Amino acid sequence: MSDTLTDFMRYAAAFEEAFASDDWKRVDVLFDDDIVWASAGPGIPAEAAYFARGRANASAAVKKSCDTYDRRFDRREPMPLEPPVAIPGGIHLEWMVTYSRAGAPPIILRGEEWDLFRDGKLVMHYESLHNGAEFATFMIEHDVVLLPAR
Repeated sequence: MSDTLTDFMRYAAAFEEAFASDDWKRVDVLFDDDIVWASAGPGIPAEAAYFARGRANASAAVKKSCDTYDRRFDRREPMPLEPPVAIPGGIHLEWMVTYSRAGAPPIILRGEEWDLFRDGKLVMHYESLHNGAEFATFMIEHDVVLLPAR
């Protein structure tokens, strides 16, 4: 039997390594075959919300999200607001990510996520973006100074 906090920490470390290297196989191997990956939030544009089912679709959604948003900045600084909280089968985490790019003020994206694990594999990731609409507006307003989306 695996410990969900350990499973989450392994996943979080793999995610950051994958982002740095752009080698998403590091994360893909931690996904269950039937994973559900979803992202939403009040007022965010439909194109910023994600729902994917299955390993290949979830991996593609993660990469697309990072390529469309995160990689448009010079710097990305994720930070948990509190330690992950154990819930039945997984964890809950509140977080913020500070993005910065020369020529634009920094922007902080706030949210929370629920991650469920089975046998050490991620079976469900749901994140709620608390200020996703504000982030989307920032992306539009500063598009000219942000790096191109991949």
